[in-house]
This record gives sequence, C-alpha cells and structure tokens, in this order.
Amino acid sequence: MNKNQMRSALMPDRGTALPADAALAHIPEGLRDRPALSLKELLRVIPVGRSKAYMLMKEDPAFPKGVPLYDGENSPKFYWTHEAIAWLEGRAAKFGANKGGR
Repeated sequence: MNKNQMRSALMPDRGTALPADAALAHIPEGLRDRPALSLKELLRVIPVGRSKAYMLMKEDPAFPKGVPLYDGENSPKFYWTHEAIAWLEGRAAKFGANKGGR
C-alpha cells in the first residue's frame, strides 16, 4: 500500500465517516503483533515522514514516546506498538467526531 492509499484510509472524503478500524487497515500483520517498534517500523505504522514524526514528538503530548535501549545520549529508541495504535485510534476518533459536528 502506498502513502496516498494510507492517507485515504486515514482521511476519507468529507462526506464519509471514518470506520472504527480504518486507521489500522494499513498496518502489516507482523508489526501489529510485535510489542515494540524501531523508529523505521513506527513510521510504517503511523504513515508520516520522519520530519513530521519528529515534529509530532515535540508538539503532540499523545504521540508515542521513545524508550532508550540503553543509557546514553545517542541511544536508539524503541516505541510501544500499543501506544502507536492508540494514537492512531485517537486521531481517527477525533477526525470522526469532527465530521459528525459539521
């Protein structure tokens, strides 16, 4: 599935409501079952680019938080899969709620 198809799954036409599990439709099965994700895998679950993800990490308190693998400034981080899915579901619910309020 390409990025445009992922975006259309997350943001349907203005006249349609977002199905409850449409936000999760693009996530590969192997990633749904993993407890933790690398940043690269997180970007496959949450269909945004790396720069947008870094912006969301700074600006959106609900965005999944990275957990360092070891002590040190340059430690790679991992992200909990359930947090990424919860963030997507929250965005889908917010988007669906806005549609009903128009």
